Amino acid sequence: MTGDRRVQPWIKLLWLSTWPLWALLVFVSLAVVRLVPEGYTRTALAAPILLIVPGSLMLGVAFKQHSRPRGIVFVCYAVLLSTVWSAIATLALYIDGVLITAESTYWCLLAISAVLAIMAEVRLLLGRPGRGRRAARRLEAADPDQSDAEATDLETSTAARGSGYYSMVAVVAGASLLAGGLYAYDRSPHPAPTGYTWIAWTGSPVEGDLAIGSSGEKLTFQIVHHQSNTTTFKLSAAWLGSHSTPLAGPLTFSIGPNQTFRGALFVPPPRNGCTYRIVVTLTAVQQIDPLTKKAPAWSINADVHDPSKSTKMCK
Repeated sequence: MTGDRRVQPWIKLLWLSTWPLWALLVFVSLAVVRLVPEGYTRTALAAPILLIVPGSLMLGVAFKQHSRPRGIVFVCYAVLLSTVWSAIATLALYIDGVLITAESTYWCLLAISAVLAIMAEVRLLLGRPGRGRRAARRLEAADPDQSDAEATDLETSTAARGSGYYSMVAVVAGASLLAGGLYAYDRSPHPAPTGYTWIAWTGSPVEGDLAIGSSGEKLTFQIVHHQSNTTTFKLSAAWLGSHSTPLAGPLTFSIGPNQTFRGALFVPPPRNGCTYRIVVTLTAVQQIDPLTKKAPAWSINADVHDPSKSTKMCK
């Protein structure tokens, strides 16, 4: 036997017994891939690692060695589960108030992959022949008249029958984790993204209709502009009833980086005592949103009514 033939089985055995740790090492190498200049080469190197490694480690945790999917089925499962774990990592960062970047996502997925790799490696060690209670039960149940080939075929057949069950468990577990993450994200406060702009009423919370007396009412609001450049905005206000009517003349102004604009809107008594909706709209001038192809706009609204008049007088 030549030296190459003696080395090949040893390499194969080493890979089969420690592949989760090697997969984790491949994921760690993403830190080196980030040194590659941005472009198609960097994407081609990083995408397979992100789409296969976390999911393959999950398969190592969920399946026994003999019942684990093979070939294209394994790759499809790995891509599906990797996508689920990426979504969970993103939601976890949102919930913790951490800004979602390539670096923060990498560290989160690395922590998840490390836990999965340890669990998969432990399962490999416990499932090795001759170890644990399962091996003892297999020796006790073995038929002395049965050949090794027949025993192997029987074990493989049994594993194949159980593979469908484990596949369902893996899919249900992934879907449950994703659904739980989405629910937690929906119920948790979300951090404001970098470079945000918003407009909001100030003072007492606006709940239900606001009572506006015969002398009118002044409503205050503020605009927060946490962006790195000075931006020009157009501010307008209008009644929204049976017909839209301007409530104040449009105002054009500029806000510098990380500044707050405070304003007030005088609201006259509603006509006929009816309930009207006030809408204050803030529109960025000479800017186009790449998704909507329109100028970015923000708005706040409030319903107002005259408490001294009945809504039956509305026309």
